[in-house]
Amino acid sequence: MAGDRDNGTDDVEDAGPAGLIDPVDAALAAVLIAISVFLYVQTFGFDKPALFLGDNVLPEEFPRLLLWIIGALALALPFEHLLEKKRHLLIRKSRQAPIGATTWATIALLVAILALAPVLGTILTIMACSVLLPILWGERRWRLVIVYAFLFTAVVTYIFAVLLRVYFEPGMVGVSMY
Repeated sequence: MAGDRDNGTDDVEDAGPAGLIDPVDAALAAVLIAISVFLYVQTFGFDKPALFLGDNVLPEEFPRLLLWIIGALALALPFEHLLEKKRHLLIRKSRQAPIGATTWATIALLVAILALAPVLGTILTIMACSVLLPILWGERRWRLVIVYAFLFTAVVTYIFAVLLRVYFEPGMVGVSMY
């Protein structure tokens, strides 16, 4: 349907992948699945928790759940072009762009926060990410960021520390639920 295209050209590449599976996305999905399988296998080497922890979420269960989700999303990736036909060119063009400074700054900030995690503890680490990442990404409504950080940290802490009874390391600062 040439009339649906913005530029009106009949280039084959403009139509996106002709088949059911996008080969570039299939290769990316294969890499993501291989990494997920490798990391999943690594969870079998986690130490068994002490008996006093009871029936909590075991150390290997949460990463395994995340890896299953990543794997399922990766399986859908080769078929993305079927849902995003009009945006296919934009997606292809954005994949060719170099990685921006904000991405590198995000990586550096996350590495710094994770390096401080033993000092801050789990709750303050979550709060630091919740405050600093939106600011780094350009959010300038400070009150909204602070409210978001407190609410997000409270909800995550309640779900994991209270409902699921996951132990949150208090760190050297000593902020804890207990």
